[in-house]
Amino acid sequence: MVQLSTAVNAMLRKPRLLARSVRILFGNRATFSANLARLYQAWRGGGLHALKGALLGLAHGVAARSWQDYGHVFNETVRPQLLRRIEEAGAPVKISVIVPTYNTPAPVLEVMLQSVLKQLYPNWELCIADDASPQPHVRETLQAYAAKDARIKLHLSPGNHGVSHASNRALALATGEFVVLLDHDDVLEQQALLRVAESVQHDDPDMLYSDEVLISADGKVILDHVFRPAFSPEFLRGHPYIVHMVGFRTSLLRALGGFDESLKISQDYDLILRVAEKARTVVHLPEILYQWRIHPNSAGHQKMNEVMAVSTRALQHHLDRSGAQAVAAQGPGFNFFDMRYRQTAPARVAIIIPTKNHGDLVRQCVDSLRATVKEAAYDIVVIDHASDDPQTIAYLASLPPEVTVLRYEGPFNFSAINNWAVRQLDGSHSHYLFCNNDIEALEPGWLEHMVHLAQQPAVGIVGAQLLYPDRRTIQHAGVCVGAFDRAEHYGKFLPLPANRLDFGYMGRLILPHEVAAVTAACLLMRAEAFAEIAGFDESMAVGFGDVDLCLRTLEKGWRVLYSPKATLIHHESMTRGKSGAVDTHPQDTARFLATWADLLRAGDPYFNPGFSLHHTCWQMHNPLHCNLDLQRRVFQRDAATGRQYVHHSPGTLRAASV
Repeated sequence: MVQLSTAVNAMLRKPRLLARSVRILFGNRATFSANLARLYQAWRGGGLHALKGALLGLAHGVAARSWQDYGHVFNETVRPQLLRRIEEAGAPVKISVIVPTYNTPAPVLEVMLQSVLKQLYPNWELCIADDASPQPHVRETLQAYAAKDARIKLHLSPGNHGVSHASNRALALATGEFVVLLDHDDVLEQQALLRVAESVQHDDPDMLYSDEVLISADGKVILDHVFRPAFSPEFLRGHPYIVHMVGFRTSLLRALGGFDESLKISQDYDLILRVAEKARTVVHLPEILYQWRIHPNSAGHQKMNEVMAVSTRALQHHLDRSGAQAVAAQGPGFNFFDMRYRQTAPARVAIIIPTKNHGDLVRQCVDSLRATVKEAAYDIVVIDHASDDPQTIAYLASLPPEVTVLRYEGPFNFSAINNWAVRQLDGSHSHYLFCNNDIEALEPGWLEHMVHLAQQPAVGIVGAQLLYPDRRTIQHAGVCVGAFDRAEHYGKFLPLPANRLDFGYMGRLILPHEVAAVTAACLLMRAEAFAEIAGFDESMAVGFGDVDLCLRTLEKGWRVLYSPKATLIHHESMTRGKSGAVDTHPQDTARFLATWADLLRAGDPYFNPGFSLHHTCWQMHNPLHCNLDLQRRVFQRDAATGRQYVHHSPGTLRAASV
């Protein structure tokens, strides 16, 4: 909390924000603890940017009003239609909800039980294992509920053996084909099990998970909304971003032996990692289906050092089982981890730099590359697009023999120039780094890191974090397809603190993770993937050629990663490219919009619809979307090839086939 206090003080230097925040934080003793918890959750998960948003949210009551408005719309418009669907289709899928209990406070236990009883979808069973609670009301309450509803099954342990043991005893009671985990003090939204049933019917998942809200210990205050992306294996290694609601194929869970009973903490993260290794289909339900009750004095908060140590070991076991040549280390914050990959095979990178004049920029780019790349094998290839500036021509002529300069004639077409450059190579390169002439590398190791990531299974493209010339404002942190009705960079114009460390939303600014696209201003691509999709689409001469390149790579089952561990400067002016500015390449835009119309309608799978598409920094959409139908994000892994595919699934509940 000391670090949080320092961060709050830094945020409160603006007088009006100070006055408003002090009034909110200290003006009401009844809400002080809950408000402080809200700020802590925001800061821990998203750094200064998220803390700022939480402060403003406190001042305006955004979270509470949004949630209330969402609930009203859901009950008035969506709920009746969902009930009609269940009436027409029946409830063909049986879902087991497993809950370990131990000394659960009576009111909280009642709320949890009622949240299951109030499910719209009726074909469920509640499997509860009590871990020998010494407080008698727990067993009495559970037995009373079980006596009233045959769908409630109990295991009352004679001894206390820990949460993992109790969870496994609850799992042993399950007879449904799919199980959902529920903590003894949390709440399921009324449509939660219906959404699970829809996915089980249409997607045949091994694992699924949803979005959630965090609530205060007394359940009266909405602390935060948690909006997750489609399944990202790399993100999961860096942060246990999948928490609630989570469910599994029952047979797979049993085949894996359930929870590891040697673990007293971090058992959920360990289980999800083990399931992720075997799962062929993982589904994200982009809807808030769970309320997670936050306790400031919970074991996770009290034993942060132990949690980090146990989670790091679980992560290393996962890497070893997966055959990854990597070491897991603790990251810069609680529940953030650092994957240190090793090079797994010989690699050689062709660094392709197109330019027309601007010799000063090319010199800066080339010099910085040569100064910072120490271990990776590479060749620099400068594509001179008919430069006519004498100083540029003289500089290019002065370059040493290890820098190749090729002359290109013809109209400017960024896609065509890069395709032509690749065709001039001798075929000895494993990867291509497409690099703008105004890129400046900052620190050693960035290319080595990108190569190590790019050698991971099914990784086709790796993009870098780019800063504006002030070295503290983000220019690129991945691309959101559909933002501002086209595509835009995550984090654009976001100012970073002096140490350039801002976690971003759920660690998106500090951890490598899957995205739909990255910019070709600095893009490393596996040569095999480039050849498979025949390179850039030359019908997009200036705009969106890189986004299109990434999306076609994604379609073929290659992974596209963004990594903030490769941070460079992009000397593009901060006054250029303002979001929503005049379109300077309308023909390319029209081509892009037509080519990817279906994806644009369904949404970027790595962008959650809980955010606004007209903001680059994960700002919550207000009001919250309240949809009858979901565009589920379905991740599938091809067991034979290792390729990984992500698509949308809109199917709704249907009657069981005869």
